[in-house]
Amino acid sequence: MQLRAFHAVATQASFTLAARTLGLTQPTLSQSVKALEERYGVLLFERSSRRVQPTEMGRRLFQLTTRLFDTEQEAATLLEGSAQLARGLLQLGADSPYYVMPLIAEFDRRHPQVEIRLSIGNAGAVLENLSEARLDVALLSNPPVDPRFHIVPLYRDPVRLMLPEGHPLAAEDAVPVAALAGQRLVMRETGSMTRRTVERGLAEAEIAPAGVFEVTGREAVQEAVALGLGLGFISAGEIRPDPRIAVRPLADCAWHTDEYVLCQRDRRRFPAIRAFIELAVAASA
Repeated sequence: MQLRAFHAVATQASFTLAARTLGLTQPTLSQSVKALEERYGVLLFERSSRRVQPTEMGRRLFQLTTRLFDTEQEAATLLEGSAQLARGLLQLGADSPYYVMPLIAEFDRRHPQVEIRLSIGNAGAVLENLSEARLDVALLSNPPVDPRFHIVPLYRDPVRLMLPEGHPLAAEDAVPVAALAGQRLVMRETGSMTRRTVERGLAEAEIAPAGVFEVTGREAVQEAVALGLGLGFISAGEIRPDPRIAVRPLADCAWHTDEYVLCQRDRRRFPAIRAFIELAVAASA
C-alpha cells in the first residue's frame, strides 16, 4: 500500500488528487507516504503549498513503480483476456488538435466503452507528461530519439508562411526564404517544434529577421499575423481559412515537421494504447 500511495502522488503531483484516485482520505495517504520515507530514511517529495515535486530519489523510485504497476496491469489484462478491449481511460496528449481529433473520433466510434481525455500543449510539455506517465499516448512533431519511448512516424507536413492579407509578399505564389530577411516574425513559445524548425532553417540560410514577437499558442500566432504584427509559420495540416491571412509556400526550401505517435515502450502492449496506435498508423498509410 505504501508504494501504491507513493506512485499515486508522483503520478498526480498532488496528495489531494492521489487520495481521490485511490479512494482514501488525504491524511491516510500522507501517512502511508511518510511511513515509507521513515522506513528507509529517505525524502521522496519536496512539499510546498503550491506543488508536490519528487526528489531525485523519488524520481528514481517512480520509474520503478511505473514498471511495477504497469506489469501488474498487463498481467491483469492478460488474465482477463486481452483480445477484448477493456473498459477504461485513455489519456492522450498532442501539440496540435488538428491531427489527433479525427483519430479520436474514429477510436470513439470503434471503442465507445473507453473514456478518452485529451490535453493540448507544446511538444516539450506533452513529452514531459508522457515520460511521467500522466499521458498514455502522444502525437508530436519531431520528438527526440529516446529509448524509453515506442515511436511510430505518421505524417510529414510542410511549413507554410502566414502573412497579413495585403502584405507585399502575399502577391507571390511562393515566397523566397531570402525575402524573410529584415521582416518581423511572430513565433510560438520555446518548445514549439514549428518554431524550432523555422529557426534552424533561418540559421542554415544565414537569414536574420528584423525581430521576433513571441506569443503562446498557434491561435495567438494567427491573430498576431492577422493584425500585422509580423509574419508567422504554420504546418500545412493546421491551416484554417481566415480572410485576414494569406498563406504561401516557401519557394526554395523544404522546411517541414514530422508527426509521430508515441507511448512509453513498456506500456505499448496495453490494449487501449495498442489499439490507438494501430488506428493512427492505419490512418496515415
